[in-house]
Amino acid sequence: MGLEAIVPGRLLGSLPWAYIVDIAIMWFVAYQIYIRFRGTQAMRLLLRVFTVWLSYMVAQAAGLTLTAFLLWALWLAGLIFFLITFQRDILRIFMQMNPMRRLPSILRSARRVKFTDENIAAAAQSLFRLAEKRIGALVVLERTDALESLMRSPGEEINAEIQPALLETIFGIGSSYHDGAIYIQDGRIYRVGCVLPLSESFDLSNAYGTRHRAAIGITENSDCLAVVVSEERGEVSTVEGGQIQPVKSPEALASWIVSHLHRREDGQRNRWALTRATLTRNWRPKLAVLSAVIMLWVVGAYHRQNPQDILAQLTARAEQTYTVRVFFYNMPPGLVLDGAAPRSVQVRLRGRDDLLKFLDPGRLRLAVNLQGLEQGGHELSLGARHIDLPDGVRLSGFLPQTLKILLRTQKKQAATPRPQRRSAAAGAGAK
Repeated sequence: MGLEAIVPGRLLGSLPWAYIVDIAIMWFVAYQIYIRFRGTQAMRLLLRVFTVWLSYMVAQAAGLTLTAFLLWALWLAGLIFFLITFQRDILRIFMQMNPMRRLPSILRSARRVKFTDENIAAAAQSLFRLAEKRIGALVVLERTDALESLMRSPGEEINAEIQPALLETIFGIGSSYHDGAIYIQDGRIYRVGCVLPLSESFDLSNAYGTRHRAAIGITENSDCLAVVVSEERGEVSTVEGGQIQPVKSPEALASWIVSHLHRREDGQRNRWALTRATLTRNWRPKLAVLSAVIMLWVVGAYHRQNPQDILAQLTARAEQTYTVRVFFYNMPPGLVLDGAAPRSVQVRLRGRDDLLKFLDPGRLRLAVNLQGLEQGGHELSLGARHIDLPDGVRLSGFLPQTLKILLRTQKKQAATPRPQRRSAAAGAGAK
């Protein structure tokens, strides 16, 4: 595939469905990694590793051999350092991304969220009692998006009914779960002591502390609702989609929760509206991740890189020159190749030393397509597209780098006159 295939107007028309699915899957995976590492030292290091890799690809394309080698070594060292340093964070994310847990969360959009008005009213009363006592609290109500994989720490599972006394005990002074969040799922207290991701917005007021930033952060990355109680001001605030709003009474809080839950339930009936809301939420990072994935895909497709080749780069590598036969095909009608055309070229190959030792040059051939060429002389530039190489073996160059050929008109052979046969009678008369 050439680079002309990535023109926006021809993108969908020129890419097979397999390529589109490939890009979509990698977009989803890359975005999940982004929202879980966003704002952490791991994400900053990962961006630096990506920048070094991108610089290596540019240097390689420009033919800067020594610079490309140095950047490749830095990229490999940075990647290994990232995997070693943040192995616990990576393991935590993989443990949280449980497919058996994720599937019910995805299918949850097809049914109503199980919150009763009694549970909501009881929770609202308890939160305002905590506000009167100047006790901080943070409650997260799940709707359709799964939240466990977004949390810095999922806390402890209790799976209990919503009871005012239980809420006040969990957030009470001296409680082990006082500084964490309560995670409510399907109308029950699912987890306690949860640590949520903090918002990175620079527009937030300095009056908002860690709890408020955590409430804003979790709602920026999902469709959940959050209620936060401030210790300093004794104020109760609601958060949705990263937007925070104070409420004045338990009745107003209960009404807000009910209306927003019902609004989501009504919106679930319109699948297109739900899909559109999912795509447009956090559209800037999603668009940035999609652009990076498309760029990586184009670079990989253009260079025809196999991800397994990364492992081959860790072993000893060598270069060797071979003599390879030239094969011309798709000869234009009525034309022939001049006899002086080259029949072999020197090919410089690089790869693992063991692969090059057992490589049979007799099985290699350089295939040159002559379709569309006209009569006369031509100078054809040689590239990787002209030769098929085994996995793990890469092309370093050709000698010569171009092939000079001459196409001429095929001469028609003149018909040879047949010798006339004399009849027997004529022969006898001559005698």
